[in-house]
Parts: sequence; C-alpha cells; structure tokens
Amino acid sequence: MKFLLTLLLLFSSNVYAVSYGVYDLSELRYEHSKDTDEVRSIASITKLFTAMEVINSDVSFGELVKVQGRSSGRFARGAYIERYELLRAMLMSSDNLAAESLAHAHPGGYTKFIQDVNTSISNMDLKSTVIVDSTGLLAGNVSSVDNLKDFLFTLRKYPLIQRLSTEKTHTHKYKKGKKYITISLRNTNPQMWNYDNIIATKTGFTNAAGRCLAMLVEKEGMLFAVVTLGNKDVKQRSQNISTMMSEIGIGGK
Repeated sequence: MKFLLTLLLLFSSNVYAVSYGVYDLSELRYEHSKDTDEVRSIASITKLFTAMEVINSDVSFGELVKVQGRSSGRFARGAYIERYELLRAMLMSSDNLAAESLAHAHPGGYTKFIQDVNTSISNMDLKSTVIVDSTGLLAGNVSSVDNLKDFLFTLRKYPLIQRLSTEKTHTHKYKKGKKYITISLRNTNPQMWNYDNIIATKTGFTNAAGRCLAMLVEKEGMLFAVVTLGNKDVKQRSQNISTMMSEIGIGGK
C-alpha cells in the first residue's frame, strides 16, 4: 500500500510541471531546456518504442495481423490488417488498438514484446525509460527529456518510422467478413501543418502524463531533438514547441 501511495504522489506531483528541451545532436548541447532529467509518464510517445521493436523483430510488414486488445481504435476487432497499416495508424493517428494488436502479434506474444522492448531500451542505456504496455495508456510508461533526445537520435536509422509518423492524412479501405470498411486517419501532431522540418514525431496525452510531444527535426543537414512533457493543454505544448523551434532558427508557417 505504501508503495502504491508513493507512485500516486509521484505522478500527481509531476502533472503539469513541464519539462522540455531542444537538443543539438551535432554539437551535443541543449539550446533551451528545463528539468531534462525529470522522470515522467510519456503517454503515446511510447508508440515510437513499440514501432522500433516491431521493426527490430524482423517480421513481415505485409503479414495480416489480427486486430485484438482492450483499448479503442479505428479497426474492427477480429479484422485482419497488414502490419504496415497498423504501424501507420499507430504512429500517425495514435491508434491504441493498433498498438495492442502489433504487440500481441510479436514473436512470442505480448509478454515477450514487453520483455524485448525493455531489453532494447537497456541496450541503448536509457536508464530512465521503462515501457509497461504498447500503447502508453498506463502511467508506468516513463522516460525523461534526456533519454528521449537520445532515443530520437536513433530514429535516424528507422526511415519507416520517419515516413509513417509524419504523414498528414491517409485513407485506408479494408475487408471484414463480407463488408468493406473505409477509415480516414489524420496526424495527431498539429505542428505538422506549421513546420516542414519535422522528420519523426509522436504526440501523447494521458491524465498522468499531460500533453507531450517528441520530434526529430532537421535544419540545413543538422538534426535536433525537440521534446516537451507534462503540458497542461495543447496550447501550452504548442507554445513550448514554438519557443524551442525559434531557439534553433526554425520559424512556423
């Protein structure tokens, strides 16, 4: 009981205490930052780790995966969807059921997925990062700005994550039984319409995490990690992003 109360106090005290950083990955320095070592719940930024582990598992992107899980999503439960399309829905529009389905389809199943993604995190020496579910819905998915800027740097090696996380809109038609169902997806990051420099991105929101955003951006061949955690609303998150982008000389549209 004491342990549970401690966890509750940790997460309740951190909500809306914003941490952020824009990190020059060439010069290895922050251009603007606050509380970058603070360990915080990261909500759906978790899905970037999920995507990484799916790709690392060397599975077929064209394989049909059964849609299953407890959370909500765009695809009908019981339908079979190409893994590529589940990745797209998860990264682009933060589809929770897609994230669950991908983890269930992991070689060895869901439990093995959690073990493998945390092993990958350990191998990257991300000491403040823990993943407890594939969606980010649970408050136990935690990291820090310091860890996330290092993780974002690894995404330069994952062109599929870059491509799918930065698509603005997409329409997909799939079959379930005798019916054809069409879904429309839209990127959850409003900054995609404000900046042309974003090469990888993921938003996040839960009550424990507040409004979060992680982005890998490029300017004149140089890479920057832009992260903000624990914002009270989208407006505050956007203001922090605008400030950080301005610090590295990137203006919005």
